[in-house]
Amino acid sequence: PFSLKCRDFILEKYPGTENPSSYASEVTLIDPQNSINQEQRIFMNNILEHGGYRFFQSSFDQDELGTYLSVNHDFWGTWISYIGYALLTIGLIMTFFAKNSRFSSLLGRLKEYEPQVKSLVIVGFLFFFQNNAFSQANSNISPEHAAEFGKLLVQDHNGRIKPANTFTSELLRKISRKDSYEGLSSDQVYLSMMNAPSDWQGIPIIQVPKHPQIAGLLKSEETMLGYRSFFDEAGNYILEEKVREAQAMMPKDQGIFEKAVIKLDEKVNIVNMIFAGTLLKIFPLPADPSNTWLAPSEAGHSHGTATLPDEANSLYMSYLKAVNEGSKGGNFEAANTALGQIKLYQNANGAAVIPAEAKQKAELLLNKLDVFSRLRNYYGLLCLVFISGFLFLVVKNKSREKWTKYAFYAMALGFVFHTIGLGLRWYVSGRAPWSNGYESMIYIAWTTMLAGTIFSRKSLGGLAATATLAATILLIAGMSWLDPEITPLVPVLKSYWLTIHVSLEAGSYGFLMLGAVIGMLNLLLMIFLNAKNQANITRAIKELTIISEITLLGGLTMISIGTYLGGVWANESWGRYWGWDAKETWALVTILVYAFILHMRFIPKLQSIFAFNFASLFGFATVIMTYYGVNYYLSGLHSYAAGDPVPVPPQVYYTVAVLAILSIAGFWKYKKIMLAEK
Repeated sequence: PFSLKCRDFILEKYPGTENPSSYASEVTLIDPQNSINQEQRIFMNNILEHGGYRFFQSSFDQDELGTYLSVNHDFWGTWISYIGYALLTIGLIMTFFAKNSRFSSLLGRLKEYEPQVKSLVIVGFLFFFQNNAFSQANSNISPEHAAEFGKLLVQDHNGRIKPANTFTSELLRKISRKDSYEGLSSDQVYLSMMNAPSDWQGIPIIQVPKHPQIAGLLKSEETMLGYRSFFDEAGNYILEEKVREAQAMMPKDQGIFEKAVIKLDEKVNIVNMIFAGTLLKIFPLPADPSNTWLAPSEAGHSHGTATLPDEANSLYMSYLKAVNEGSKGGNFEAANTALGQIKLYQNANGAAVIPAEAKQKAELLLNKLDVFSRLRNYYGLLCLVFISGFLFLVVKNKSREKWTKYAFYAMALGFVFHTIGLGLRWYVSGRAPWSNGYESMIYIAWTTMLAGTIFSRKSLGGLAATATLAATILLIAGMSWLDPEITPLVPVLKSYWLTIHVSLEAGSYGFLMLGAVIGMLNLLLMIFLNAKNQANITRAIKELTIISEITLLGGLTMISIGTYLGGVWANESWGRYWGWDAKETWALVTILVYAFILHMRFIPKLQSIFAFNFASLFGFATVIMTYYGVNYYLSGLHSYAAGDPVPVPPQVYYTVAVLAILSIAGFWKYKKIMLAEK
């Protein structure tokens, strides 16, 4: 049998091994004897190369007793492809340095549009540093002790060890969609709920989705309800029957109500587990090879070959007692001491997986800075100020030199803070921060800022477009259907190719999106065209169009290189370059669309400034489809960044309608002025 030949190969490659099946992840076979454990099965992206052939597991039967193997033999084809990719990459990069390239030509033309006049000074830096301070007047848990509790280490459901502050923040966001509650930090809320569950059962802390059926079940139109509101007078769980029905349905058959009631049930269960203390996995299981941490209520129970000692529960009960006494008398010294005893237990039994102290401090700093929420507000402020100032100055033919100068400084400040936030998240997670939906959004916002600060530093309109786009992206990132939790990578992404391929693909979206926003701004400027301001507005439009084309050149280069390097990743991990997966197909469509947009200047009927800006705006629809449409609506191999499919909100249709009207109005005004000029 082929499996035995592969075992012989393993023994030949790894002489002396006692258990050849332990290398089955490399051979990518499912053992008919079912001796390979589940952890080994999931590592499918390891290819067996033997005698010039490449074997890899493309899939396996549901009963895991049979496997589908792909066999390739293409040495010369592989190297010819790789050499072609290398030459194409060199050629694309050289276009940014060659003296006679389109990029160099655009940069030369852009110098003619440098601002030459004076005006306004930007204010609002203090808004950026505004601290989200909370009043602690109504708290019975001291903020100082809550901060110490936040430093305690917890193991989450994914096995990641993290500070309790991160853990409580994630839980509070899940149940109430807030980072704090009524002036209390997440640590204070969690400690208070553990300390006095009866006091919190009636407090409206659970966020309820707006849905008429849910409102009818709960007999309330409120969007925030207390734990007690989900039980009737007899103590029966009101949602029980509907949850059971929803969970019995196939995910593809679940509607908005079913998904909403399942999410709401999850929130209620989380609150219940907080009251019971079963979520707080703070005690490492001694001598456990898998480094499992357990909640104090699990003390005395066996887990495999190990048992959590009763000492753990005693430490926890002592701590709860000290917190209770402190909340009544205001003295938390005993609670601090009890907390220190738990930390000593953690260090003694969980040292193998406890993060370095520097990494713990970095994560707490990241939580405290709340970088991306603050930046969302900061970029939003800059957006309002820049656009208002830009439109006023352009229409009134006023000067823009100082305005542009200070606007750039404000943008650079935000970009530096953004970079620090990404760097901290990278250090804390130990991987590139663009592996899920939330992370890809904050990374795209960063690349948007990068493109704007590089190419628009001398253009007020370009900076206004950049601020608008960055604020919008971070606003989307902060929505409820994108989870900011730091999670471990799925096995298929544990590769250095993640940093190369995904950074180029996601990074290109920021460049292409900036081109779209500039296109929209230019269409808006065309509406203001008249005989008096024609020269000034036309100059601004031409300046912004050059910036847009420069950013599209950068975006097209990045997405092109990223796409075919993704093929290299696929070939190295799965043994094939291209499988016409939905993501791959739409990435190719995006490349072709933007290649066409950048070559429209060679087509006589499509050489106008209006045509380019119109195409750069609506061409971004292919990027939206590549990122959101594929990840959240289509099935395929690229499901690692997907969240729950969200219904298309009505605002999307309204936005398309508004942009269509804007385009028609801009075209009518632009054509009218151009004809008059002729």
